[in-house]
Amino acid sequence: MLRRRGRWLMFEEIIKRVEYYKKLGLNPLALATGCAVKVDLLRVVYPALKTIRDELKNSRFFIAPREDALVLPGCADEVHRSIYPLGVDIDVENSLKRHKKLYSVTVVQVYQRYADSPEGFINRVLPVYRGLAKSGLEIVVGKGHSIITPFPEDEFALFDFISPSTKLEGFTAINNDTIHIIDPSQEPGDFKQVSGALSNALNDIFVLGVYKDLRIAPVVNAPTEELLGKLLKNVDLYSKQYGIKIIDVIQPKKGRLLMGATVIGYTDRAPPLFEDKVKKGMKLIITRPMGELAPLNLYLSCVIDESLVKDLEKQGIDVKYIEKIKDSVVELISKPNIHAAEVVYKYLPPSKEEYKPDEHIAVTTDVTGPGIFVVKELAERTNSKIRLYSVPLLYPEISEIATKLYVIPNATSGTNGPFIIIAPSEISEDIVRDLKSRGLEPAVIGEVVDLGEPEVEAPKSLEKFVADKKILSQFKLV
Repeated sequence: MLRRRGRWLMFEEIIKRVEYYKKLGLNPLALATGCAVKVDLLRVVYPALKTIRDELKNSRFFIAPREDALVLPGCADEVHRSIYPLGVDIDVENSLKRHKKLYSVTVVQVYQRYADSPEGFINRVLPVYRGLAKSGLEIVVGKGHSIITPFPEDEFALFDFISPSTKLEGFTAINNDTIHIIDPSQEPGDFKQVSGALSNALNDIFVLGVYKDLRIAPVVNAPTEELLGKLLKNVDLYSKQYGIKIIDVIQPKKGRLLMGATVIGYTDRAPPLFEDKVKKGMKLIITRPMGELAPLNLYLSCVIDESLVKDLEKQGIDVKYIEKIKDSVVELISKPNIHAAEVVYKYLPPSKEEYKPDEHIAVTTDVTGPGIFVVKELAERTNSKIRLYSVPLLYPEISEIATKLYVIPNATSGTNGPFIIIAPSEISEDIVRDLKSRGLEPAVIGEVVDLGEPEVEAPKSLEKFVADKKILSQFKLV
């Protein structure tokens, strides 16, 4: 009884915090955590973008295929931020029209009513894209990110426009990732919240081996000036801790909690975008196990559902154990994957040299939000058949329980997750050794077995970790 009383004292405190988050416009109980707050890519975003591309195909406005980050030649550094309302026609400001060509990354926050169907999503974002297309400017949207809000007045589309560099040596990689919160059981002003959000944004350029000359254009908002001050202070602490320059930009000012950034980095190596160099026999290497969100969401579900706690206890699992795992996962999320970026960089050709098939990484991707589904995307990008040997998870037993209870539809997904690397077999052991030497837990998880038809063979055990039948249908389970 004493243990039970102690547990509920702890839960009562967290429930108060959850109620506080609700006032901030979040619903942690509906998986509004980390990358789980993204608009569904498979069902909504991808079909919507296909329609929007068709609509704008005769304009100079171009939406690039899905990549982890926008990559430009040279060292680009001029950022102009514009924020537009959704669902209405927009005019492009004159300050943009002095440019002949602009690249852009974007984050769109969509009211949840419009985020569950391609038609609703198109209805909100197409007027903005159409307005940019009508400007006559040549604009390339290289990376888009879409999140859900329960408040219609909080909708917006934020574009960070980047001018092409005049110095064409090397490459610049740019990405935006913006979320609501990392761990709703902790205070929003806790340093790990901002640290996790910024590390998550950097992940998509780190996966390309880009980790030098880093810059951050924050996307931060809060309902009070006091909390906003804390968040901005944490952005400043993070930038100093990791030697990253902050770019001064305008903010959405939409009332509720936002944490994230557009991040920029420079590299003198060619990014691993050699899809046409992928050959049979190449290996798939994961930099560490995946699945950060399953423990986090299982713990939150325990906080609000006593029957779930009882069910777990019948299986011999104490909620304190789940809390301990949750804390370790949050700690992991809050640290940047810079060591994995260093290893990717090491196995890339200098920017002016050719790719060598026995020395260089061919392709990489960030596992994070889609989880294991990124392997299907890799198969399509490289037009190859991939055989997965295994799906390494941080805590397989927790992911399995979270799947069985439908606490999370895809227990392989995460925030600030590992990378998957496609590399020649000649260097795969060297890459694994280098990753281990930096404290990571890499593994060879599969190989390219054929070319010419995208397909992924995965172990049948994947069913234990993915409840979403739409995602499972993308794999041939054997």
